[in-house]
Amino acid sequence: MFPKLNPVRDGLMLQRLKNSQKFTKKIFRILSNNVEKITKKFYLEMGLSEKDILAINKELSLPDGLKLSPSAKPRRIEILREAIGWPKGKNQKKRKITEIYKSGDFVVAVGKPGKEAAPDFKRKHYITGETTNNPNDMNPFIMKKGKKIGNDLTFEALFEQIEHLMRADVFGLELLGMLIFRMAFMLDHGRNQKNQWRYIPPKTSLSILKKRLPEIGGVPVDAFLYFLDVLALNEDVKMHTLGHENAQHDYGRVNTLLTFAHLVAVLLNRRSLARFALAFAYPPFNRSPLPHTKGSLLTFPILSPGF
Repeated sequence: MFPKLNPVRDGLMLQRLKNSQKFTKKIFRILSNNVEKITKKFYLEMGLSEKDILAINKELSLPDGLKLSPSAKPRRIEILREAIGWPKGKNQKKRKITEIYKSGDFVVAVGKPGKEAAPDFKRKHYITGETTNNPNDMNPFIMKKGKKIGNDLTFEALFEQIEHLMRADVFGLELLGMLIFRMAFMLDHGRNQKNQWRYIPPKTSLSILKKRLPEIGGVPVDAFLYFLDVLALNEDVKMHTLGHENAQHDYGRVNTLLTFAHLVAVLLNRRSLARFALAFAYPPFNRSPLPHTKGSLLTFPILSPGF
């Protein structure tokens, strides 16, 4: 679950905004229309080479005319069904582990059952409203040399880790946001030797990202991306189990990863903090996805086919 924002701490005055939705929507339209278009010159002045800019654009530009959500749906369905079939232990203390990604000494894995699968875990079924648990829940985690690293990574902890990247490398943060945006729609997933869908970060973009942001939260940046992919998969599994079956909406993977992309956009000062925060106060709760419209190309212009 994403962290709840504190209106006093963040100065967002959410309650007053909730009482004037028409006003806020008008303001948001004004903010969106005032986003300054970013050109190649902007990146050159940041110190990027034209060669790198063009190489990243070639790898990451969105397919022209592709409908992102419909195109991702078959892949989302296939991998969530695979995940539901992974082995499950008897209880939380006797979880069965499935390793999904490897990066050097690091492994991204899931343990089943997750905490929401416990018989006494209560939540509402999205369609029927009945109280139930989430029997297919998984516990994503990272291991180094066979040992789990730290505590379970919550959304709040992940948000903080991404926030710290502002002080590390601004373009590295932007490149991370672009990769997460594409990950939401499984644009960089391919089939492995077992015919399973897996995330395959674009080589050139990942190489540049590793030079700028070698680690995030003490793990290699590619392992961090792998973890986000597994986290998003678990969200798709949850939505499927609790009523939104077969990736029929953006709920789950798409909205989860677009919320992370939206956070990056706010940190880059390209989206409104108020707009990002207000979304947490309205359905779908605990998500603030970056709209995947032409506006997203203003936020991450290198994703544009015509950049």
